[in-house]
Amino acid sequence: MASKRKFSPLWNHFDSTEPKKAKCNYCSKILTLSCSSIGTLSRHMKKVHPTVNIAPKRLESIDESEENSNKNVQVATTSSTISVVTTTTSSGTRPTVTTTNIISATKGKVAGTTVKDYIVVKKPLPLIRTQQLDEQLIKMIAKGYHAFRLVEEKEFQKFVDMLNPSYKLPTRKTLSESLLSKLYNRTIESMKKEIGGESATAVCITTDGWRSVTNDDYIGITVHFIDPETHILRTVMIDCLQFNESHTMINISEFLKEKFREWCIDQKICAIVSDNASNILGAVRIGGWRSIRCFAHTINLVVKDSLEIIADTVIKVKNVVEFFNRSMPAQRKLKEIQEQMHLAPLKLKQDVCTRWNSTYDMLNRFLKIKEALIASIAIMTAELALTPNDWMIIEKSLPILSIFYEVTNEVSAENYVSASKYIVLCKLMYTQIQKFSNETVETIKGLVSFFKTELMHRFGDIEKNMLLREATILDPRFKKSGFRDIRNFEAAAADLKLKIGRIVLSDERPLQPAEPVEPTPGCSKVSSLWEQFDGEVARQVPENPVAAAELEVRLGPSAAVSAF
Repeated sequence: MASKRKFSPLWNHFDSTEPKKAKCNYCSKILTLSCSSIGTLSRHMKKVHPTVNIAPKRLESIDESEENSNKNVQVATTSSTISVVTTTTSSGTRPTVTTTNIISATKGKVAGTTVKDYIVVKKPLPLIRTQQLDEQLIKMIAKGYHAFRLVEEKEFQKFVDMLNPSYKLPTRKTLSESLLSKLYNRTIESMKKEIGGESATAVCITTDGWRSVTNDDYIGITVHFIDPETHILRTVMIDCLQFNESHTMINISEFLKEKFREWCIDQKICAIVSDNASNILGAVRIGGWRSIRCFAHTINLVVKDSLEIIADTVIKVKNVVEFFNRSMPAQRKLKEIQEQMHLAPLKLKQDVCTRWNSTYDMLNRFLKIKEALIASIAIMTAELALTPNDWMIIEKSLPILSIFYEVTNEVSAENYVSASKYIVLCKLMYTQIQKFSNETVETIKGLVSFFKTELMHRFGDIEKNMLLREATILDPRFKKSGFRDIRNFEAAAADLKLKIGRIVLSDERPLQPAEPVEPTPGCSKVSSLWEQFDGEVARQVPENPVAAAELEVRLGPSAAVSAF
């Protein structure tokens, strides 16, 4: 008489090693079964492996005879064919379904056996492989700024199923509450070991505070250090969180101290760079750290104030830009006229109130398509037309603003160290502004005068900043040539000699040939700002070899200056 048994999807997760014993495919634990019950298996899966999917339905009973135990049974269905292959184990004979799709079969009889509603259970992945795939998925979501709902999109689910039918995507809840927090904690621990260990012997901190559109206050802290092996500048944000306490200097200072101790960098800080907010500057002073004001932020304040002098013209330009951005017919007309004039079809640029550079971009593009704009405005909206005086102000103010535009781009980077440039750039800005002193247009004359006053007010003492002037001297591109006042150079050089004299070399190493200095990233074309500096250095290079050697020590390699 044929034996009759029921087969549960749970057996896809266990192997029957001996009678009344089952071995888990994930943790290899041996479970004891009582009276052929699978309750033990079910409890083990729910308790130890809750994330593993178990098919909710059971396979129907199958009557099998002894003579058919090693034969394939083919069942005709409405959609495809199911192959059921019987396998023999030490605990008996049970079928293994080899198809990977869920198939609803029509009633049929094969060798006297009725089969219906087969549920095909996919072979589960090993636990370690599932964890690897989950980790890579959450990394992709985190680094690519993808939404958690990605795992619920049907096409993405189909794509993953085609890659690996056995892999089950985690839910949004699992991603946000489990996988993301685990990845975050692992990353934090890894970076703490790197920054707090020997990889970072000295660090520079940048910190900033801001208020969101929902009036929540935030503060961010970023660490910068030179990797001792690759000699590449590394940047790591160690915290960015909501700051609910009162923004007093003492509260901010205590918060910074706590974070620095947590990351084991409280004894490694060389300087803290911040904006010009008085509470941040005061907190740095209370903490006893060396403070450096953000160079780009200070320039931004100078230029934003200067734009008030030409505010009437800037407002007119904004009105024209807003009109063309709102009106599709106006945009088409502008493009049509540019094509008629055989000009490249360029669109107007809108400025952003928080970035003065965007105002420069707006004015520059406005002037670039001047002829096409005049024709388009005359046709579409004559009341927005600019006067000849407005166009003259734009033409004459752009060369002045371009000085600060170029300097801002020069220092707004994270891939290279820029502190040694600050003194040099201040010198170049002041020298370049002097060239516009003979302007006769009253508005432009006022603009030039304002820049002179503000540069002296905000950067007049920059050559007395010990950290910045020592960085300038140690940079082989600048050295003495970077200073406006020779007395500041001589004082800094004397201090530097004393510090170098105190250094005790622990081991003597042969000097390695210096590597060629590569051009600054993003500065592919020759800069008008640096042409003046290169010319000054070139005039100081002597023909006498002995004098050249002396100049090498004081000025730095001329090749490096040229490459810069």
